[in-house]
Amino acid sequence: MGAPSQVGSESSSVFMELEKGFRNLENERNLRVLHAGDLSHLYLHKKSEAHYANCRFIYIRSIEHYLSLFPVDETIDVDVNVPANVSGWDLKKTLIALLKGNPESLDWVQLRDPYAGHDEFPKSLISFALEHCDPVRFALYHYNRIERQKHRFDGVSLGEIVPERLYDLIRSSLVLRWYNQNRYQGVPPSRLSDIAEATFIRPVLRGEIEELVERSEAGMIKDVVRTAGAVSDLILAELEAGPALLARRRRQFTQETAAQADRFFLKWAVIPKN
Repeated sequence: MGAPSQVGSESSSVFMELEKGFRNLENERNLRVLHAGDLSHLYLHKKSEAHYANCRFIYIRSIEHYLSLFPVDETIDVDVNVPANVSGWDLKKTLIALLKGNPESLDWVQLRDPYAGHDEFPKSLISFALEHCDPVRFALYHYNRIERQKHRFDGVSLGEIVPERLYDLIRSSLVLRWYNQNRYQGVPPSRLSDIAEATFIRPVLRGEIEELVERSEAGMIKDVVRTAGAVSDLILAELEAGPALLARRRRQFTQETAAQADRFFLKWAVIPKN
């Protein structure tokens, strides 16, 4: 397991406990963690000491495990001794999800300050996605995400906003705009601030996003009772663009694609630890 990067603003005791938890997980379940990070890094620049960690990780087991007629544990939930939600995906599940159009794991491997993992894995997974996966399907994933949650910004007072829900709507909308501006090429940045910086948006929208992040970091997110105007306009505009996205041609899944996924999987099944 590779050494983690700098802890930054995170409580060192929480970081060390989670790092230890991943080492124990590897030893007790005979698996290897390829990358593990905290989803809050998608949205926030800094976190309080009382931060509740929301960790996601990707792992791989021994080759013998995958030869079984009854393989198990494509998803693992981990109990730790600190306030945290920790769950992970098997690399097999991760690759299948990517090929079907679920890009969540690409966000995970871009998370900073990893708790565990192999130094080369994030770049390797992103390269695989760039070469063999379909950005139109990735964009459709984000479109469907905001379409399912459009009731959250229907103009009525929301009372109490769950920050992650609102951030998901904003991130997905920015990702859709990023893909459109980049002609559905490449992989967008994962962090909210980075995707906002890499996307052509109005200054007023950038300001509303920055204010939302500042409120979250100051523990004032519950004071927000209505989605800001420019944010609502962004979400509604991307919803209105949905039919054009649905009409776009998608990359076909071929035997060669499957073969490349197999090669990628086998490479990480046998690669030595850091």
